[in-house]
Amino acid sequence: MYQPLQQELEESRFIRRPMRVDKSNSGYERWRKKPVLKTRRIPLAEGFDRIRNTGIGTLRIDKENTHSGLGSIRLDYPNSTHTIAPNNRGYGKVGFIVPLDGDDLTEFNRISFWAYARPTGFSTYGMSISLHNAGAHIMPVPGRFEGTHEADLPPGLWTHVIWEIPDIYRDNVTGISFHTGMNGSPVTAEESKSLLIDDLRLEVVDPEKTRGWDLPPGEIAYCHSGYASAARKQAVAQHCAASTFALNEADGGKAVFVGEPQKRDGGFALLDFTQFDKPGFYTLNVGDVSTPPFAIGPDAFLGAAWKTLNFFFTERCGFDVPGVHPECHMDTFCRHPDGRTIPICGGWHDAADLSQAIDKTCDVLVAMLELGDATRADRPDLSDRVLEEARWGLNWAMRTRFGDGYRHVALTKSLWTKNIRGDKDDMTGEARNTAIHNYTAAYACAAAAPLYAKDKMFSDWCVKCAGEDFFFAEPVLESSDDNSLMAERIAAAVSSGAMLYKATGETRFLDAAAARARQLAQCQQLEWRDDFSIPLRGYFYDDRDRARPISFYHRSYEHYFIKGFILLLECAPMHPDAALWKQCAEAYADYIRATAEVMAPYGILPAGVYEIGNTDYSKMSHEGSKNIGGPTIAEYNAQVLNGIKLSDTHYLRRFPVSYQFRGFHATLLSKAKNVFNLARYFGDRNLYDIGVRQLEYALGFNPFAYSTMYGEGYGYPELTGGNAGQPAGAVPVGFETFENDDEPYMPMQNNCTYKELWVCSTARVMWSIAEVYKGF
Repeated sequence: MYQPLQQELEESRFIRRPMRVDKSNSGYERWRKKPVLKTRRIPLAEGFDRIRNTGIGTLRIDKENTHSGLGSIRLDYPNSTHTIAPNNRGYGKVGFIVPLDGDDLTEFNRISFWAYARPTGFSTYGMSISLHNAGAHIMPVPGRFEGTHEADLPPGLWTHVIWEIPDIYRDNVTGISFHTGMNGSPVTAEESKSLLIDDLRLEVVDPEKTRGWDLPPGEIAYCHSGYASAARKQAVAQHCAASTFALNEADGGKAVFVGEPQKRDGGFALLDFTQFDKPGFYTLNVGDVSTPPFAIGPDAFLGAAWKTLNFFFTERCGFDVPGVHPECHMDTFCRHPDGRTIPICGGWHDAADLSQAIDKTCDVLVAMLELGDATRADRPDLSDRVLEEARWGLNWAMRTRFGDGYRHVALTKSLWTKNIRGDKDDMTGEARNTAIHNYTAAYACAAAAPLYAKDKMFSDWCVKCAGEDFFFAEPVLESSDDNSLMAERIAAAVSSGAMLYKATGETRFLDAAAARARQLAQCQQLEWRDDFSIPLRGYFYDDRDRARPISFYHRSYEHYFIKGFILLLECAPMHPDAALWKQCAEAYADYIRATAEVMAPYGILPAGVYEIGNTDYSKMSHEGSKNIGGPTIAEYNAQVLNGIKLSDTHYLRRFPVSYQFRGFHATLLSKAKNVFNLARYFGDRNLYDIGVRQLEYALGFNPFAYSTMYGEGYGYPELTGGNAGQPAGAVPVGFETFENDDEPYMPMQNNCTYKELWVCSTARVMWSIAEVYKGF
């Protein structure tokens, strides 16, 4: 293990305290050092009479605590009121707006200011800035997240906040506002807060690359977490005239491998150094462009694996996380229809907010179980610690069920509580008996049982809960008349039934899984679509009527679509339906092979097949009223038409059709999970390499040439950390698209959902790392 990581792990007691982050490698450190080419100062203290309060707080000029020396604008406010918002998102917002006179700010592309949060017993302090545009394009976009930038402030320090705005409409700006939420106080915190803003400026800088396939000048796209010795090892450069590239030792710069760039369309060049396999740390050089060091060999992905574990530890609920928060949410509950209640503190918060959900928890559990299993032989320290963390979540998943099909499914919340039952900040969710959630819980608990076999009582509890939940789900699915996303529920049934059969050997689970597998096969396009410009087969539809190709835009259950078939083939190869299972697996493998190069040279997989005019909004997630910012069929069709034309009615979208919720790491890495399973079953090394590439994309092999995991690699951006801050190992929801485009987009703007840290995307990075450790 390389020394810096060893030191970080020892300091954190192997993730029993949060890891520190070396921010010198972050994107923010580079951004803040950019030369300012032009500036315009916006008066604050001098223009105090014009500033408008937009909440219940008190505004004043603070000339004692000021960064500019001219006085800051200080907002003092309570951190709670008498009433929680209906969606548990806190007690409301407070803030102020600095009016402008319809100014055309097009020439300026960055907003800069300094902010200070009065220490209150919080580890981090979230605030937002919005640009208000009244031109043809309204900002902030009603019902969407564009036009607002979020920042995390360490209490007690003046913090420089910058926001590049090249893609924000700003031709008729009526004001710039600052705001924050009243989110309650944990037991460590005071009941009031203060936010101070100073030295507001509009600036001109050389902007960051925000969209498209071209690389930023002077950058190489490669996997910052490194490459296993036996792996395919590639990188991408662009617009480079050099006839050779070199792999150099990180210490001393000695060339250990020299190759010839392989020319690709668009001025790209593929740098392939697969044949070099000596462990160590190296840099790539082509022309006058070089990379920072990365690992080849056993240290590849090791830092990323530990850091993802660190992120989950910082997200623990109901636990005293040192330096992050005290024990929390001991006064949150779930209520059964018959009136019984259970406490639901525990597990992990699932995002920058403080919500919890069983399906997201199960994503994390699967990732931890697989990483723990994959590293037992070679990395027992990592395996033991990750399985310890998994047990924390397993206890929560099994403790928050009522034992009759009803369980805690989800509770949205964005506020801290005092842990006193019966006061104003209590929150209670309603238990539900749903097929998808019981199936996903059954899968995770069944997968866990053999890994805790030395603790028979705990292992037996896992099996008991898994079996019960599976058969609670079966009649609910059977009686459902809702065909929307029916295929994902059937897929989860196949996978959980097959996993239970693997864990127990009981034929009742095999019989149930086989029956559902026959239904899932009816949801799949098994015949070749030779009428498409790219002949395809193997993709899935929403239901057995095959009325609509299934699509995922935020999170995804696609990993269940193939896992069940592979488990059945491995555990019951002589079953009468084995030929059908294999046919389904082969068809999906053909789908992957046919689409793996549509986004060359990056090699990421497209979102899926879409049909013009054929969508269903009934299951769409949307914050706030769907009447504000909700999608339209015109918007859906516009996005579909920007995809790759397959026929007059069907298109292949590179990125999902999406609306308010954007960011696609989870959808991509869900698909990658299928690819890894297929690669091993069919012994197809090319499929395995395709799967690895999807992980590499999140860690630097992308058009922005930076890692998206906070604290891992280089250039990683600030994330929407909310109540968690910026923990090492956090992975955001992921690269998005701009409006109706079908190309990658990732602005400096820090907002939901694309920049929001999220357990689903982090879990899927973790489980992809587990696949790398399993090898081919």
